[in-house]
Parts: sequence; C-alpha cells; structure tokens
Amino acid sequence: MDQLAMPTQGTQMIDRTVSLIRLVATYCPKGARLTDLAQESGLPAPTVRRILKRLVDHGMIEQDHCLHRYSLGRLAVELGLCAHHVTSQTARYRPMIEEISEVTGDTIFLLMRSGLDCVCADRVDGAEGDKGATLRIGDRLPLGVGVGGMALLAALPVEEAERIVEANRPIYRRFARTTGSSFDDHLQSARADGHVIRRSPVTPGVVGFGMTLPSPDGSPTMAISGATEAAKFTEPRRTQTLKSMREIVERHSAGC
Repeated sequence: MDQLAMPTQGTQMIDRTVSLIRLVATYCPKGARLTDLAQESGLPAPTVRRILKRLVDHGMIEQDHCLHRYSLGRLAVELGLCAHHVTSQTARYRPMIEEISEVTGDTIFLLMRSGLDCVCADRVDGAEGDKGATLRIGDRLPLGVGVGGMALLAALPVEEAERIVEANRPIYRRFARTTGSSFDDHLQSARADGHVIRRSPVTPGVVGFGMTLPSPDGSPTMAISGATEAAKFTEPRRTQTLKSMREIVERHSAGC
C-alpha cells in the first residue's frame, strides 16, 4: 500500500465521519434515515451504512430499528457534558439574555456558531411563555436557517458566506420554507441592516428577530435572537426592542 496515501485516506474518513455526525444532529429529535444522510452528505449509501454501524458500535450514534432512523447516542451526550468551555461561555452570556428577555418580555435565544451550523446554546422564555417559539437548547441548524443563523451568516465576509451556502445547499432542501426564493433577499437585508427581522415560516403568527454579538477578533461566533407575537411586534415596539437589545449587548460586552 502507498504509505503517502494513508494519511489522506485517514483524514478523508475522519471528515466523512464528522460530517455524518453533524447531519444526524440536525435531525434531532426525530432522527435521520439512511437515505437522507446519503443524499445530504453526497456519499454512497453503503459507505454511510458502514460508518454509521461503527458509530453505533461505539455509542456515538443510536439506531432505532423500528423506525429505521439514526440519532445521537449516549457517548455524544457524555462527551458534551465534558465540554466545560461551552458551558462557561453560555454562563457568561446568561445575565445578558435574561435582561433582554425581561426588558422586552420576549423569549430570547443564544446561538453559537459551529462550523457550517449554529447551535442553540441557551434560551430564556418571555413573561408570557414561549409564544410559539420552537427552538430548543441543543437544536442545531445550518447557518442561514432561522434569524440567529441568518444574522451569523450575514456578518461573515461575502466569500466565506457563499462557501457556506454552497456547502449547505443539499441540507437547505429540508428547510425549504426558510431557505426558499426569498433567502438571498433576507441575506442582503441582514447585511444592510445589521439585524434580522422575519415572520416565522414555521409557526404562524410569530416573528423572529436577531443580531450577532461582538467578538474580540471581529469574527462573529455568537448571536442572539428572539421570538414574539407578530401582531404585537409593530412600531414603535419594533424599533424600541432592537434599540434595547443593542444597548444591553453593548453594556454587557463592555463589562467582559
């Protein structure tokens, strides 16, 4: 065997394995079918099956034999519990999103970039409950899906954002209501405005709003978003909500 080819083959296998774990995570909690994973990863179904089998053997992935679906396994959960830097980062932003939720009365989410995706790292429900908000802590979505993910995508350099959109294109088909014909218009508006406001394509009567958080190196990795009743998110409340969010974010960022 060509010794020079071995590292390349090994790296390729790691890339494929991580890609499949990531895709399975985006299907939580219902789980992913083998055909879905093959289609979105671009890998042959037999290759996907072999990798998944080994991941199941190690406890990283679980297989529901009745529903024929794959979801994250116990080992993935256990490894997540060891990620102290994630929990400490979430704790750092907790007072900020609590204050925003208290001032606005809305449900507020903390989003964290993870490669091609964003993950809901924390949430604080508004005074009147979740108001139809469907995003849960731990949910993973491709960048560009949801107002927080759109805010993070829009804040990136255009070329980097375009590469992410192209890489996520097979997955966007699963979120057609969010990434349909108006996707580019929402992205351009987010770049121009510095924030995202959009009626939920999933939950009728709910509007989402979001913006990125400052980072020391200028590369956005965190965002906040909110969900509220569309009928109540009219002027002047809309402008006041965005103003309050920016003031609170600026104050908390200055204190870090």
